[in-house]
Amino acid sequence: MDGSEVIAGRFELLGVLGRGAMGEVRKARDLETGDTVAVKRLLRRRDGTPVSLTEADANAARFMREVRIMARLSSPNLPRTVTGGLDGDQPYLAMEYIDGVPLSSLLAEADAGRLPVAWAAAIAAQIATGLDAAHRAGVVHRDLKPSNLMLARSGLVKVLDFGVGLILDDVDGGRLTNSNETVGTARYMAPEQATQRNITAAVDLYALGCVLFEMLVGAPPFDGDVQYEILNKHIRQQPTPVGMLRGEVPAGLEAVVARLLEKDPANRPGTAAEVTELLLPFAQQAEPGVIGAPGNPVLALREQEAASGRDEEDTASLGEAPPRSAPETGQASPAGFDIFAVHQRLISEYRDYTEGAAVT
Repeated sequence: MDGSEVIAGRFELLGVLGRGAMGEVRKARDLETGDTVAVKRLLRRRDGTPVSLTEADANAARFMREVRIMARLSSPNLPRTVTGGLDGDQPYLAMEYIDGVPLSSLLAEADAGRLPVAWAAAIAAQIATGLDAAHRAGVVHRDLKPSNLMLARSGLVKVLDFGVGLILDDVDGGRLTNSNETVGTARYMAPEQATQRNITAAVDLYALGCVLFEMLVGAPPFDGDVQYEILNKHIRQQPTPVGMLRGEVPAGLEAVVARLLEKDPANRPGTAAEVTELLLPFAQQAEPGVIGAPGNPVLALREQEAASGRDEEDTASLGEAPPRSAPETGQASPAGFDIFAVHQRLISEYRDYTEGAAVT
């Protein structure tokens, strides 16, 4: 191996994929399987102190417990966790390598920093699907933002970095790091997270609302020169309706964004799965894509929903209840759509596409 660095006797480190305040992510080769993976090494805590764990360390036990939880998560919108552990005294996590670009880079290249409406809705729907899988396993992200979201060449959106770095600082299972800084990123932080109150899955839905807002209008709902100023806006200030900032955003989609950005978590959608359903009607239009994007999230979502529809048909044929609950009779989505009819139309449209129709 020509003296190349190997982690835990298994992963040969290759090029650097990214570096941050707490560590780095490296492309690597799994010497057991030959697969290409991404290895995240945690080198520092948020306060800058070096990370050094031992097998007897309580934080090491928490880290390994969290790795086992993440390894059980299963969703096309979450990267597959390969393994994790200690390499000497440094924690690492090996996960599926994703060939794509971060959403932050996609927004930086997009016209006026915003995406086509259908793209924004499709990306947000895929994010919500990934969050739903995590939330059902009891995992809350707490730091959802464009740089933690990856658009793959398949068009699938992957939610990255489920708080592995937070585990080492969050020994109380609470809300503060050892440096007494609120966990998360100010531009995407829910009011209850900013005020260090009870953290539930609803904080991820608020952050998703911030990301969707940014995809639609080119900037997050609140910004400022210092963190305190931004957090204060999240707590006290109402966001500008997206329709006032971009006229072609449908009223129904504007309503979804507004619900996600409710100050009171009780007024947000109840689950991430509900958010996916609310977004589907707005994620099906054929619009010009984004130049340089690695994949088309609208087509990927159509394929994902088509596969989900086939799974539900197979389940129904066995006499079992489908995994998604149907709305009450007469209930419609905010845009007036029958969501199950939308599913069937998405399936038909995708089949048409595979037979030669083109959507760019």
